[in-house]
Amino acid sequence: MHLKTTSTILGLAVGSALTLSAMPAKAATVEFGNNGILFDTDTQIDFDFIRSQGAFKSTLFIVEAANPTDPVFTLFKENEPFDDTSPDFIGTCPTSVTVPGSSSCTNLFTFEAGIEYSLALFSGNNNPAGTNGFVYSTDALNTPANRQAFVFDGVVLPPYTEPGEGSSDPALGKVTIAFDDKGGGNDGDFQDFIITAMETKESIPEPATLAALGLVAGSLTLIRRRQR
Repeated sequence: MHLKTTSTILGLAVGSALTLSAMPAKAATVEFGNNGILFDTDTQIDFDFIRSQGAFKSTLFIVEAANPTDPVFTLFKENEPFDDTSPDFIGTCPTSVTVPGSSSCTNLFTFEAGIEYSLALFSGNNNPAGTNGFVYSTDALNTPANRQAFVFDGVVLPPYTEPGEGSSDPALGKVTIAFDDKGGGNDGDFQDFIITAMETKESIPEPATLAALGLVAGSLTLIRRRQR
């Protein structure tokens, strides 16, 4: 009788855990775009480098909006300004651009809940004179405040004549971010550094999954006590 009861409890617990763990991760995006990057739960994002185009040697950082000139993470770095054989200053990975210290074209970062972040492209003292070399995906952080990043859904690059959408959701699919580095007199071409971003749903356990696993552990403890 005890064995039947405890087996039923264990079955229910394991079934609940499997069901909850199979549930898709809930989108946690509060903002991802030109108004900032903010999540309401810790969220891991997969960034892929697409291409750069320009004579500047640039590095793409993640910064906290409260301290935008102090990077917290380096996503991609141009080891050379462009590929040696490029006819138009185009940089590719891994020829001239990589994740620092590796030959990878993909990098991961976990954004902490409740902290506002931005992507920051550093290209030295670009034109116009007097800038600090940083341009941001967050409009308000740029000097003067304007749009230096083109944020939109999908991976097909649109014409660069418009500043693009203001925000997208990496939980729903790939988001493309294309920067204008202010070089060439701030030409607004939005092709100087291009990446994609997508949420990695399986990377961080959901609270419901953790609770279900705790239920399984509790059930196993109950079984051992009954067996004694």
